[in-house]
This record gives sequence, C-alpha cells and structure tokens, in this order.
Amino acid sequence: MSQQEKVEELNGILSEIEQKSHTAKILNYDMETACPEGGRQDDGTDITKLQGEIFALEKSEAYSRLVKELYEEKDSLSLYEKRLVTLLHRKQESEECLDSKTEQERDQLFNDAYGIWLKAKKDNSYQEFAPTLEKIARMQKHLLEIRKDYDKEHPYTTLFSDYEYGFTEEDLDKFFEELQEGIVPLLNKVRKASYIPRHDFLNRKVPICRQSKFTTYLLEHNGFDFERGSVSTTEHPFTEQFGENDVRITTKYLENAFISNMFTVIHEGGHALFGQNLTKETFTYHLGDSSLTMAKHESVSRFYENVIGKSLPYISSIYPKFHALFQEQMGDVSEEDFYEGANYIDLENPLRTEADELTYSLHILIRYRMEKEMLSGKADFQNLDKEWNRLYKEILGIDVKDSRTGILQDVHWASGFGYFPTYALGNALNCIYVKKLAKDLPLEKTLKEGNMTAILDWMKKNVFAPAPLMDTKEWIKSITGEEFSAKPYIDYLTKKYTALYRL
Repeated sequence: MSQQEKVEELNGILSEIEQKSHTAKILNYDMETACPEGGRQDDGTDITKLQGEIFALEKSEAYSRLVKELYEEKDSLSLYEKRLVTLLHRKQESEECLDSKTEQERDQLFNDAYGIWLKAKKDNSYQEFAPTLEKIARMQKHLLEIRKDYDKEHPYTTLFSDYEYGFTEEDLDKFFEELQEGIVPLLNKVRKASYIPRHDFLNRKVPICRQSKFTTYLLEHNGFDFERGSVSTTEHPFTEQFGENDVRITTKYLENAFISNMFTVIHEGGHALFGQNLTKETFTYHLGDSSLTMAKHESVSRFYENVIGKSLPYISSIYPKFHALFQEQMGDVSEEDFYEGANYIDLENPLRTEADELTYSLHILIRYRMEKEMLSGKADFQNLDKEWNRLYKEILGIDVKDSRTGILQDVHWASGFGYFPTYALGNALNCIYVKKLAKDLPLEKTLKEGNMTAILDWMKKNVFAPAPLMDTKEWIKSITGEEFSAKPYIDYLTKKYTALYRL
C-alpha cells in the first residue's frame, strides 16, 4: 500500500470517528443546556455507547497499523499530515493499554458523575459527591498506572502530558510557586489599601432581557460570526466546537450580577473566535480537536476577557452601548466607574468563575495541589471539603461558607483531573504575546476606537494560524521569541493593580 493510500484510508476512519463524536457532542450539549433532569441518564447512556464505538474504531487493527506506519514515515508527509500522525501516535501510545471494559467503565463513571455533582451542588452536600470523587480519583490513578509512559515518581507529569505535552510536574510546581510568591504579597497589599474602586452598582438588578441584548452586542463587537455560532444558557458555561461552521457558546444569567454574564460571554466568545478563525487546513486534516490544547484556548479566552475586556480603552469603546441599554439601572455609572467595577477585587469571593484577574490563578493553584494529593492516594475524601476550606483561608484569606460555593463549585472533577492548570498557563501565555501585539499595533488607540477587526486579524495571523501545528512551548516562542515564563503575567498584574488600588 502506498503512503497516499494509507493517508486516504486513515482519513476515512477519522471521518467516521468525527461523525460519531459530533453526535456525542450534540447529546452532551443537550444534557448540559436543555435536557430535563429525568432525561440526563438516557443522554449519558447514549453518549457512553457512542464513545464505545469511537473507542472500537481507534483500537481497530487497521487504525492502529495506519497510525504506526505513517508515524514511522512522518518525515515524508506534508506539514499538516505530519502533525496529525504525531498527535495520533501520542494518543495511541498513551491509551494502548486501555481495554474496552475499562474505557466503558470510565465513560459511564464520568457521565454519571455529572448528574451526581449537579444534585450534590443543589443540595449543598459534599458528602453526596465524596464517594463518586473517590471513585474518579481511583479510576484516574488506574488509567495512569496502565500506561507505558507512566512516571511513578511524578504521576502528574504523565497526566498533564495529555493536556500540554512538554510540560512536567516540575514545570508546574515552579510556575505555581512563582505565582504564589508574586501574587499573594500583592493581594495582601490590596487588602490593606486605603482606596477602594467603586463597585456599589455591580449587584443592581438588571433585567435578563437587557443582559441578553448586551450579550449579542458584545459578541458582534468582538467579531463573533452568528451565522456559524449560537448562544444558549447552562449551569456551568462552556463553549463547544461541533465543526468548522458550528461553534456554540453558553452563558448563565443572574439578574443581580450583570457583570458575571458580561465577562462569561467575552470569555466564551474568545474560545469561539479561536474556533471560528482557524485555518481551513485545521479541519481538512482532522486537527480541530487534538491540536488546540486547553492552555492555548484559555490564553485566547482570557486574553479577550481580561487583558482586553477589562482594560480601560475597551470599556470606553463599549460604554455607549452599556449606557444606552442599562440607563435605568446604571445611569450614574461613568466610564471610569465601569472600569473600576469590572476590576474590583471581592476579597471574600470564593468562586473561581467569578474571580478577578489577581486572585484567579490562586484558585487554580489550590486545585492543582489537591489533585496531586488525590493522585498520590494521600487524600482523605471524607474530609476533603475541610482541606479545601483550609487552603482557601491560608492562600486567599477567604472563609468558605458552604460546599456549594466551595469544593462543589466546579463541574470539572466529575470528569477527571489535569485540566485546571491550563487556565493558569493560559493567563501567563497571553501576557507574553500581548507584548508583541502592542509592538505591532497602537493597542490602546485600536481598542478605544472599537477596532476589534484589527485585533482579530492580528490574532488570526500570529496566534491562531500556528496553534494547530506546534506544542505550546514551541508555539509561544514562535509568536514572541520568548520562552514560557510566569514573569510577564506577574509584571502585568503588579502594574495594573498597583495603579487601580493606588498602592
């Protein structure tokens, strides 16, 4: 069989996998947006069946043979084909020892866990979720131990390689230590600051119908294509890419917290802009899911949400629409007030999703350290909520009031570990490439004029286009010439919050 014939046969299998994955994604989207409570189990069962069919295709003799043979011949493949088989080979190696029974047990556990977590959160009862979380930890540990690349001394390195290949547990330990050393002292200064940014308007009631209009405006302003995307609501907002021309975002409206929806929409819209503006080759060569790591994606979403979205020039550009829509509720709020409110640090806020830029990565730091404990087998699952509360007090200075706003606030542990550090890496990555953007464009002027097309065009060329073809460390260096580091992120936070709180 010629190399071209092998490529064509592999593409046929990948197309079948993508069709089944597309159906599973639709079911999952339904389960998290519109499905009634009684129907979630049926959705979960169907998703598990489809995942089993995908697993069978990926474990088939033909697929395994084609990936191995083409990987050995990769140097004579095209750029995109070489990247594809490299990523497929990595996944094949990591899952080679995963049998269908274990795979089905994993998928069923994770699908069931979502409903259990949702009920436990509603009931404000960590004890309802604790046994499931312990099962998830055992499953996660087992999935690592059966792998050929399992690092017994550093299991998190093995785990995190599935999210960000090339980053080690040592890299993460160093990164989070630098963040703690750089951010906690600044947070302590903010606690003692005599100046407090205006924020009294943040909890005023704003009709959801008006918030919905603001959602549409913000997405259109930033460049979201509504002919290839849509917006829905859910308990825990997310973005799902079904294909090249179908990217859907979700949000959650709170009548007395309009700012929550505003920045959720800008954040999820950032994910969607990334997906809607990838090169056509990314989809032609089946690289849509496998190549866009979470740290890359989070860097973009939080670039739009924070670095741009919470900047004074951007606030200035959207202020007229804000004032027009919310005149009745926010008529006394000036541009400067709006900027200060958007960046105000609620020192008692326990929620990661509502966290400000300064404290956000400290939430991730806590989760990272707890995940390491759970993987090591040292965690006391019956009292893990107490450990959560202790770390929040020690690192963030926050007294956690209940499980709903504490250990149960996030859904992600219902589907395993390893995901959370990508959020913090994303924060650091965008603070590296925004320096290059500011050199290439008059950034403040561009934002104040509302010229988001210029921003998006720069992102397409410099950030989006190379993303599918490189691992994250190589990708950031290709954009800026700099190695990955926490320093630009810490410098950015220090400069911004020193000025904001007049320290």
